[in-house]
Amino acid sequence: MSMSDINSSLCFNLLENSPSFIIVIDEQQRIYWLNQSFCDFLGLEREQLIGLSASDTKEPCLKQVINATVRVEIFAGILDKWLELQDMMRLNGEQFELEKQELTVCYYADASKKIQIEKQLLQLESTLSHKMSHDSVTGMLNHHSMFQTLSSEVSRSRRYNNPLSLVLMKVDYQSDSSATAEENTEQIRLMISQLLKDQMRWADIVGHLKDFDFVLLLPETVYESAEVLIKKLNNNLQNAAMDVKHIKYGISQWQKGDDVTMFLDRAVEELNSETV
Repeated sequence: MSMSDINSSLCFNLLENSPSFIIVIDEQQRIYWLNQSFCDFLGLEREQLIGLSASDTKEPCLKQVINATVRVEIFAGILDKWLELQDMMRLNGEQFELEKQELTVCYYADASKKIQIEKQLLQLESTLSHKMSHDSVTGMLNHHSMFQTLSSEVSRSRRYNNPLSLVLMKVDYQSDSSATAEENTEQIRLMISQLLKDQMRWADIVGHLKDFDFVLLLPETVYESAEVLIKKLNNNLQNAAMDVKHIKYGISQWQKGDDVTMFLDRAVEELNSETV
């Protein structure tokens, strides 16, 4: 058989039996034809689809298919079915008895499993990233992530000369009970961390270092305002009936010329010398 022997009937037969989902679009961006596999996947009859343009349908997936979108979500939720465009080609309309027209043939494949795996990997990556950067008990930034954030905030203050205060806080927790099980200790840490979060502004950053040691990073805050906040936190912690006696703290306000170490050292020095 020569190429000249290929007619519309043979073309449609080849496309119909292809393992891919195939749709043929005419020059007016209307569905000229699609194979039965594609109809079954969409859950629609071929007669419902032939002649449709993107403007003729309210179905987002059909609009995307007609416009040859690379990825098309057919069903969301539990079904989560996706198509992925694998290839496109142009055909002379004369082979389909359409004179002076060019048709676009789009080859789609079922990408549902592939997309599902991609989503699972993204979720796993997000979960691992959060576990690596956050304390498992309090959900706060851990030691490493907190000081990465500190470095970023110091750079921002250096660039814009904005006030920035750092508070190192050690909560003096002494249980009257002889039982000091780790589970009870974790529960108290969680309660303290929640109280701290509730008292912070949205821009403030709270981190957990170890045991009952916390760090507060307060953008746009001067030393005196940080001190007022700490005294307020101290009163709230004592009134929360959690066996909190007092808090020991060290405050440092960023100064021009400070690097992270200098900024942090002043807070450490004050922490070691002052008690509320």
